[in-house]
Amino acid sequence: MAGDKGAKITKREMFLRILLKSLKVRKNRVFITFFSIMIGAAIITALASVYFDISAKMSRELRAYGANFFIGPASASGNRTVDTGTIGEAVKMVPPEKLAGASPYVYGVVRLDLGNAVLAGVDFAGLKRLSPYWQVEGKWITVDFDDESCMIGKTLAKNMELKVGDSVTVIRNETGFQKSLIIKGIAETGQAEDEQIFVSLPLAQKILGMEGKANHAMLSIVTEGTDIDALAATVAGKFPVLDAKPIRKVSSSEGKILEKIKGLMAIVAVIILTITTLCVMTTLITVVSERTREIGLMKAIGADDREIVRQFIAETLLIGVAGVAAGLVVGFILAQVLGQAVFGSSISFRMIVLPVTLIPSVAASLLAAVLPVRMAVRVVPAQVLKED
Repeated sequence: MAGDKGAKITKREMFLRILLKSLKVRKNRVFITFFSIMIGAAIITALASVYFDISAKMSRELRAYGANFFIGPASASGNRTVDTGTIGEAVKMVPPEKLAGASPYVYGVVRLDLGNAVLAGVDFAGLKRLSPYWQVEGKWITVDFDDESCMIGKTLAKNMELKVGDSVTVIRNETGFQKSLIIKGIAETGQAEDEQIFVSLPLAQKILGMEGKANHAMLSIVTEGTDIDALAATVAGKFPVLDAKPIRKVSSSEGKILEKIKGLMAIVAVIILTITTLCVMTTLITVVSERTREIGLMKAIGADDREIVRQFIAETLLIGVAGVAAGLVVGFILAQVLGQAVFGSSISFRMIVLPVTLIPSVAASLLAAVLPVRMAVRVVPAQVLKED
Protein backbone atom coordinates (compact mmCIF):
# COMPACT_ATOMS: atom_id res chain seq x y z
CA MET A 1 0.00 0.00 0.00
CA ALA A 2 2.76 2.41 1.02
CA GLY A 3 4.76 1.45 -2.05
CA ASP A 4 1.77 2.09 -4.34
CA LYS A 5 1.17 5.42 -2.66
CA GLY A 6 4.83 6.33 -3.09
CA ALA A 7 4.65 5.41 -6.79
CA LYS A 8 1.59 7.56 -7.27
CA ILE A 9 3.27 10.53 -5.61
CA THR A 10 6.34 9.98 -7.75
CA LYS A 11 4.24 9.91 -10.90
CA ARG A 12 2.43 13.08 -9.86
CA GLU A 13 5.68 14.83 -9.10
CA MET A 14 7.14 13.69 -12.41
CA PHE A 15 4.03 14.94 -14.22
CA LEU A 16 4.31 18.38 -12.61
CA ARG A 17 8.05 18.54 -13.23
CA ILE A 18 7.63 17.78 -16.94
CA LEU A 19 4.74 20.24 -17.14
CA LEU A 20 6.68 23.12 -15.58
CA LYS A 21 9.84 22.34 -17.53
CA SER A 22 7.90 22.28 -20.80
CA LEU A 23 6.44 25.71 -20.06
CA LYS A 24 9.78 27.11 -18.93
CA VAL A 25 11.93 25.78 -21.79
CA ARG A 26 9.54 26.86 -24.55
CA LYS A 27 8.78 30.37 -23.33
CA ASN A 28 8.33 31.82 -26.81
CA ARG A 29 5.78 29.17 -27.84
CA VAL A 30 4.00 29.48 -24.51
CA PHE A 31 3.85 33.27 -24.85
CA ILE A 32 2.44 33.06 -28.39
CA THR A 33 -0.27 30.64 -27.22
CA PHE A 34 -1.00 32.74 -24.12
CA PHE A 35 -1.12 35.96 -26.14
CA SER A 36 -3.43 34.45 -28.77
CA ILE A 37 -5.88 33.21 -26.15
CA MET A 38 -5.67 36.49 -24.24
CA ILE A 39 -6.47 38.59 -27.31
CA GLY A 40 -9.38 36.33 -28.27
CA ALA A 41 -10.74 36.36 -24.71
CA ALA A 42 -10.29 40.14 -24.47
CA ILE A 43 -12.28 40.80 -27.62
CA ILE A 44 -15.02 38.38 -26.58
CA THR A 45 -15.15 39.99 -23.11
CA ALA A 46 -15.42 43.46 -24.62
CA LEU A 47 -18.09 42.41 -27.12
CA ALA A 48 -20.04 40.44 -24.50
CA SER A 49 -19.91 43.35 -22.03
CA VAL A 50 -21.19 45.75 -24.68
CA TYR A 51 -23.69 43.15 -25.95
CA PHE A 52 -25.37 42.74 -22.56
CA ASP A 53 -25.33 46.49 -21.96
CA ILE A 54 -26.27 47.56 -25.47
CA SER A 55 -30.04 47.16 -25.08
CA ALA A 56 -30.13 49.69 -22.27
CA LYS A 57 -27.55 51.99 -23.88
CA MET A 58 -29.05 51.90 -27.37
CA SER A 59 -32.59 52.21 -26.06
CA ARG A 60 -31.61 55.42 -24.27
CA GLU A 61 -29.61 56.66 -27.27
CA LEU A 62 -32.60 56.10 -29.57
CA ARG A 63 -34.77 58.15 -27.24
CA ALA A 64 -33.01 61.17 -28.71
CA TYR A 65 -35.04 60.63 -31.89
CA GLY A 66 -38.48 61.39 -30.51
CA ALA A 67 -41.56 59.89 -28.91
CA ASN A 68 -42.46 56.22 -29.09
CA PHE A 69 -45.68 56.15 -27.03
CA PHE A 70 -49.05 57.88 -27.45
CA ILE A 71 -51.80 58.64 -24.95
CA GLY A 72 -55.02 60.27 -26.15
CA PRO A 73 -58.82 60.18 -25.77
CA ALA A 74 -60.43 56.81 -26.47
CA SER A 75 -61.67 56.64 -30.04
CA ALA A 76 -64.93 55.05 -28.89
CA SER A 77 -65.74 58.10 -26.78
CA GLY A 78 -65.81 60.43 -29.77
CA ASN A 79 -64.02 63.10 -27.75
CA ARG A 80 -61.11 65.08 -29.16
CA THR A 81 -59.79 66.18 -25.78
CA VAL A 82 -59.20 64.68 -22.35
CA ASP A 83 -58.50 66.12 -18.90
CA THR A 84 -54.82 66.91 -18.35
CA GLY A 85 -55.14 65.46 -14.85
CA THR A 86 -56.13 62.09 -16.28
CA ILE A 87 -53.20 62.20 -18.71
CA GLY A 88 -50.89 63.10 -15.82
CA GLU A 89 -52.06 60.08 -13.81
CA ALA A 90 -51.52 57.83 -16.83
CA VAL A 91 -47.99 59.16 -17.36
CA LYS A 92 -47.20 58.40 -13.69
CA MET A 93 -47.78 54.71 -14.43
CA VAL A 94 -44.53 54.65 -16.41
CA PRO A 95 -41.56 53.86 -14.10
CA PRO A 96 -39.64 57.16 -13.62
CA GLU A 97 -36.32 55.56 -14.59
CA LYS A 98 -37.86 54.44 -17.92
CA LEU A 99 -39.45 57.77 -18.83
CA ALA A 100 -37.05 59.82 -20.94
CA GLY A 101 -39.54 62.61 -21.60
CA ALA A 102 -43.25 63.41 -21.90
CA SER A 103 -45.49 66.30 -22.84
CA PRO A 104 -49.24 66.85 -23.25
CA TYR A 105 -50.33 68.78 -26.34
CA VAL A 106 -53.28 71.02 -27.04
CA TYR A 107 -53.81 72.45 -30.52
CA GLY A 108 -55.84 75.18 -32.13
CA VAL A 109 -55.75 77.66 -35.03
CA VAL A 110 -54.89 81.26 -34.17
CA ARG A 111 -54.24 84.41 -36.15
CA LEU A 112 -50.82 86.01 -36.05
CA ASP A 113 -49.74 89.38 -37.44
CA LEU A 114 -49.43 88.11 -41.03
CA GLY A 115 -51.86 85.18 -41.13
CA ASN A 116 -53.16 82.05 -39.49
CA ALA A 117 -51.03 79.39 -37.77
CA VAL A 118 -51.41 76.28 -35.64
CA LEU A 119 -50.84 77.00 -31.95
CA ALA A 120 -49.45 74.14 -29.83
CA GLY A 121 -49.54 74.23 -26.06
CA VAL A 122 -46.82 72.04 -24.51
CA ASP A 123 -44.85 71.26 -21.38
CA PHE A 124 -41.54 72.83 -22.48
CA ALA A 125 -39.38 70.94 -19.96
CA GLY A 126 -40.87 67.63 -21.08
CA LEU A 127 -40.76 68.61 -24.75
CA LYS A 128 -37.05 69.36 -24.56
CA ARG A 129 -36.38 65.86 -23.20
CA LEU A 130 -38.85 64.38 -25.66
CA SER A 131 -37.31 66.02 -28.74
CA PRO A 132 -33.62 66.74 -28.09
CA TYR A 133 -32.97 66.46 -31.83
CA TRP A 134 -34.65 69.82 -32.50
CA GLN A 135 -32.26 72.45 -33.79
CA VAL A 136 -33.11 75.63 -31.91
CA GLU A 137 -31.92 79.09 -32.83
CA GLY A 138 -32.07 81.21 -29.69
CA LYS A 139 -33.16 79.43 -26.51
CA TRP A 140 -35.60 76.85 -25.27
CA ILE A 141 -38.29 78.11 -22.91
CA THR A 142 -37.35 76.44 -19.63
CA VAL A 143 -40.34 77.14 -17.36
CA ASP A 144 -44.00 76.32 -17.89
CA PHE A 145 -45.32 79.41 -16.12
CA ASP A 146 -43.73 81.70 -18.74
CA ASP A 147 -46.78 83.27 -20.44
CA GLU A 148 -44.83 86.08 -22.09
CA SER A 149 -42.72 84.02 -24.49
CA CYS A 150 -43.13 81.57 -27.33
CA MET A 151 -41.14 79.41 -29.76
CA ILE A 152 -41.97 79.07 -33.44
CA GLY A 153 -41.10 76.68 -36.24
CA LYS A 154 -38.50 77.67 -38.80
CA THR A 155 -40.89 77.62 -41.78
CA LEU A 156 -43.44 79.76 -39.96
CA ALA A 157 -40.72 82.23 -38.93
CA LYS A 158 -39.52 82.48 -42.53
CA ASN A 159 -43.02 82.95 -43.96
CA MET A 160 -43.87 85.68 -41.45
CA GLU A 161 -40.41 87.26 -41.50
CA LEU A 162 -39.88 86.74 -37.78
CA LYS A 163 -36.66 86.30 -35.85
CA VAL A 164 -35.53 85.65 -32.28
CA GLY A 165 -36.42 88.58 -30.03
CA ASP A 166 -39.31 89.82 -32.18
CA SER A 167 -42.78 90.35 -30.78
CA VAL A 168 -45.72 88.47 -32.29
CA THR A 169 -49.42 88.99 -31.55
CA VAL A 170 -51.56 85.89 -31.06
CA ILE A 171 -55.32 86.30 -31.61
CA ARG A 172 -58.03 83.70 -31.13
CA ASN A 173 -61.15 84.86 -32.95
CA GLU A 174 -63.51 82.41 -31.23
CA THR A 175 -62.61 83.59 -27.72
CA GLY A 176 -61.51 87.12 -28.53
CA PHE A 177 -58.27 86.47 -26.67
CA GLN A 178 -55.28 88.56 -27.78
CA LYS A 179 -51.74 88.56 -26.44
CA SER A 180 -48.32 89.81 -27.53
CA LEU A 181 -45.47 87.31 -27.07
CA ILE A 182 -41.68 87.48 -27.42
CA ILE A 183 -40.03 84.86 -29.65
CA LYS A 184 -37.34 83.11 -27.57
CA GLY A 185 -36.41 80.39 -30.03
CA ILE A 186 -36.89 79.24 -33.61
CA ALA A 187 -37.03 75.45 -33.96
CA GLU A 188 -36.08 73.37 -36.98
CA THR A 189 -37.52 69.85 -36.77
CA GLY A 190 -37.94 68.70 -40.35
CA GLN A 191 -41.59 67.88 -39.54
CA ALA A 192 -44.97 69.58 -39.19
CA GLU A 193 -43.72 71.44 -36.10
CA ASP A 194 -41.77 73.77 -38.41
CA GLU A 195 -45.08 75.48 -39.24
CA GLN A 196 -46.38 75.81 -35.66
CA ILE A 197 -46.08 78.28 -32.79
CA PHE A 198 -45.43 76.86 -29.31
CA VAL A 199 -46.53 78.30 -25.97
CA SER A 200 -46.86 76.88 -22.47
CA LEU A 201 -49.78 74.50 -21.93
CA PRO A 202 -51.66 76.77 -19.45
CA LEU A 203 -51.34 79.74 -21.80
CA ALA A 204 -52.54 77.72 -24.79
CA GLN A 205 -55.52 76.43 -22.81
CA LYS A 206 -56.40 80.05 -21.93
CA ILE A 207 -56.00 81.28 -25.53
CA LEU A 208 -58.06 78.41 -26.97
CA GLY A 209 -60.67 78.37 -24.21
CA MET A 210 -59.76 74.77 -23.30
CA GLU A 211 -58.76 75.08 -19.63
CA GLY A 212 -57.76 71.74 -18.12
CA LYS A 213 -57.90 69.96 -21.48
CA ALA A 214 -55.36 68.43 -23.86
CA ASN A 215 -55.65 66.67 -27.21
CA HIS A 216 -53.10 64.00 -26.38
CA ALA A 217 -49.70 63.31 -24.81
CA MET A 218 -46.51 61.98 -26.37
CA LEU A 219 -44.01 59.97 -24.33
CA SER A 220 -40.46 58.76 -24.85
CA ILE A 221 -40.01 55.46 -22.99
CA VAL A 222 -36.85 53.40 -22.67
CA THR A 223 -37.95 50.05 -24.09
CA GLU A 224 -35.15 47.91 -22.62
CA GLY A 225 -36.72 45.89 -19.83
CA THR A 226 -40.13 47.43 -20.49
CA ASP A 227 -43.07 45.65 -22.12
CA ILE A 228 -44.72 48.68 -23.68
CA ASP A 229 -47.60 46.62 -25.06
CA ALA A 230 -48.43 45.47 -21.53
CA LEU A 231 -48.01 49.04 -20.31
CA ALA A 232 -50.46 50.28 -22.95
CA ALA A 233 -53.00 47.64 -21.94
CA THR A 234 -52.60 48.53 -18.25
CA VAL A 235 -53.09 52.25 -18.89
CA ALA A 236 -56.14 51.66 -21.11
CA GLY A 237 -57.58 49.26 -18.54
CA LYS A 238 -57.24 51.71 -15.68
CA PHE A 239 -58.43 54.72 -17.69
CA PRO A 240 -61.24 53.66 -20.09
CA VAL A 241 -61.43 57.24 -21.42
CA LEU A 242 -57.89 56.89 -22.81
CA ASP A 243 -56.24 55.15 -25.70
CA ALA A 244 -52.63 54.21 -24.97
CA LYS A 245 -50.41 52.64 -27.61
CA PRO A 246 -46.78 52.41 -28.67
CA ILE A 247 -45.83 54.08 -31.93
CA ARG A 248 -45.16 50.91 -33.91
CA LYS A 249 -42.91 52.39 -36.55
CA VAL A 250 -40.46 53.76 -33.97
CA SER A 251 -40.54 50.68 -31.71
CA SER A 252 -40.06 48.33 -34.64
CA SER A 253 -37.10 50.33 -35.95
CA GLU A 254 -35.45 50.24 -32.52
CA GLY A 255 -35.82 46.47 -32.31
CA LYS A 256 -34.40 45.92 -35.80
CA ILE A 257 -31.39 48.14 -35.10
CA LEU A 258 -30.62 46.32 -31.84
CA GLU A 259 -30.95 42.87 -33.42
CA LYS A 260 -28.66 43.79 -36.31
CA ILE A 261 -25.99 45.17 -33.98
CA LYS A 262 -26.19 42.12 -31.71
CA GLY A 263 -26.01 39.79 -34.73
CA LEU A 264 -22.93 41.59 -36.02
CA MET A 265 -21.24 41.30 -32.63
CA ALA A 266 -21.99 37.57 -32.47
CA ILE A 267 -20.47 37.04 -35.93
CA VAL A 268 -17.33 38.96 -34.94
CA ALA A 269 -17.02 36.85 -31.77
CA VAL A 270 -17.24 33.60 -33.78
CA ILE A 271 -14.60 34.84 -36.24
CA ILE A 272 -12.28 35.80 -33.36
CA LEU A 273 -12.71 32.37 -31.75
CA THR A 274 -11.95 30.66 -35.06
CA ILE A 275 -8.78 32.70 -35.58
CA THR A 276 -7.70 32.04 -31.98
CA THR A 277 -8.25 28.30 -32.41
CA LEU A 278 -6.20 28.17 -35.61
CA CYS A 279 -3.38 30.22 -34.09
CA VAL A 280 -3.20 28.04 -30.97
CA MET A 281 -3.40 24.86 -33.06
CA THR A 282 -0.52 25.97 -35.29
CA THR A 283 1.63 26.77 -32.26
CA LEU A 284 0.86 23.46 -30.54
CA ILE A 285 1.64 21.50 -33.71
CA THR A 286 5.05 23.17 -33.76
CA VAL A 287 5.52 22.29 -30.08
CA VAL A 288 4.69 18.62 -30.74
CA SER A 289 7.17 18.55 -33.64
CA GLU A 290 9.89 19.96 -31.38
CA ARG A 291 9.10 17.46 -28.62
CA THR A 292 8.92 14.34 -30.75
CA ARG A 293 11.99 12.75 -29.17
CA GLU A 294 10.86 13.74 -25.68
CA ILE A 295 7.53 12.05 -26.32
CA GLY A 296 9.25 8.99 -27.71
CA LEU A 297 11.46 8.79 -24.60
CA MET A 298 8.44 9.13 -22.29
CA LYS A 299 6.75 6.25 -24.10
CA ALA A 300 9.93 4.18 -24.02
CA ILE A 301 10.16 4.41 -20.21
CA GLY A 302 6.54 3.39 -19.75
CA ALA A 303 4.22 6.36 -20.37
CA ASP A 304 1.04 5.29 -22.12
CA ASP A 305 -1.11 7.30 -24.56
CA ARG A 306 -3.43 8.46 -21.79
CA GLU A 307 -0.56 10.06 -19.88
CA ILE A 308 0.70 11.79 -23.03
CA VAL A 309 -2.78 13.17 -23.71
CA ARG A 310 -3.11 14.31 -20.10
CA GLN A 311 0.25 16.07 -20.29
CA PHE A 312 -0.65 18.13 -23.36
CA ILE A 313 -4.21 18.84 -22.19
CA ALA A 314 -2.87 20.07 -18.83
CA GLU A 315 -0.39 22.38 -20.54
CA THR A 316 -3.08 23.74 -22.86
CA LEU A 317 -5.55 24.22 -19.99
CA LEU A 318 -2.98 26.01 -17.83
CA ILE A 319 -2.03 28.42 -20.61
CA GLY A 320 -5.67 28.78 -21.67
CA VAL A 321 -7.01 29.66 -18.21
CA ALA A 322 -4.16 32.13 -17.66
CA GLY A 323 -4.82 33.70 -21.07
CA VAL A 324 -8.56 33.95 -20.39
CA ALA A 325 -7.95 35.54 -16.96
CA ALA A 326 -5.72 38.18 -18.53
CA GLY A 327 -8.18 38.57 -21.41
CA LEU A 328 -11.05 39.28 -19.01
CA VAL A 329 -9.13 42.19 -17.49
CA VAL A 330 -7.98 43.59 -20.84
CA GLY A 331 -11.43 43.03 -22.36
CA PHE A 332 -13.24 44.92 -19.61
CA ILE A 333 -10.87 47.86 -20.09
CA LEU A 334 -11.52 47.69 -23.84
CA ALA A 335 -15.28 47.63 -23.15
CA GLN A 336 -14.95 50.90 -21.22
CA VAL A 337 -13.12 52.46 -24.17
CA LEU A 338 -15.89 51.31 -26.53
CA GLY A 339 -18.57 52.53 -24.13
CA GLN A 340 -17.08 56.00 -23.89
CA ALA A 341 -16.46 56.21 -27.65
CA VAL A 342 -19.91 55.03 -28.73
CA PHE A 343 -22.26 55.88 -25.85
CA GLY A 344 -20.31 58.46 -23.85
CA SER A 345 -20.70 56.32 -20.71
CA SER A 346 -19.09 53.36 -18.99
CA ILE A 347 -20.10 49.73 -19.52
CA SER A 348 -21.42 47.87 -16.46
CA PHE A 349 -19.72 44.65 -15.42
CA ARG A 350 -22.07 41.67 -15.57
CA MET A 351 -21.27 38.26 -14.06
CA ILE A 352 -22.67 36.50 -17.14
CA VAL A 353 -19.66 37.79 -19.09
CA LEU A 354 -17.39 35.40 -17.12
CA PRO A 355 -18.89 32.11 -18.39
CA VAL A 356 -19.60 33.63 -21.81
CA THR A 357 -15.87 34.35 -22.18
CA LEU A 358 -14.38 31.46 -20.20
CA ILE A 359 -16.30 28.53 -21.69
CA PRO A 360 -15.88 29.34 -25.43
CA SER A 361 -12.24 30.43 -24.99
CA VAL A 362 -11.18 27.33 -23.05
CA ALA A 363 -13.24 25.14 -25.42
CA ALA A 364 -11.46 26.75 -28.38
CA SER A 365 -8.09 26.07 -26.73
CA LEU A 366 -8.94 22.41 -26.14
CA LEU A 367 -10.28 22.06 -29.67
CA ALA A 368 -7.03 23.51 -30.97
CA ALA A 369 -5.14 20.83 -29.02
CA VAL A 370 -6.98 17.88 -30.63
CA LEU A 371 -4.82 17.57 -33.74
CA PRO A 372 -1.49 18.17 -31.95
CA VAL A 373 -2.41 15.60 -29.28
CA ARG A 374 -3.25 13.04 -31.97
CA MET A 375 0.15 13.68 -33.49
CA ALA A 376 1.80 13.17 -30.09
CA VAL A 377 -0.07 9.91 -29.46
CA ARG A 378 1.04 8.55 -32.86
CA VAL A 379 4.73 9.04 -32.11
CA VAL A 380 6.52 5.65 -32.33
CA PRO A 381 9.43 5.48 -29.84
CA ALA A 382 11.51 3.08 -31.96
CA GLN A 383 11.42 5.46 -34.95
CA VAL A 384 12.31 8.68 -33.16
CA LEU A 385 14.96 7.15 -30.86
CA LYS A 386 16.76 4.88 -33.31
CA GLU A 387 19.28 7.57 -34.20
CA ASP A 388 20.15 7.94 -30.50
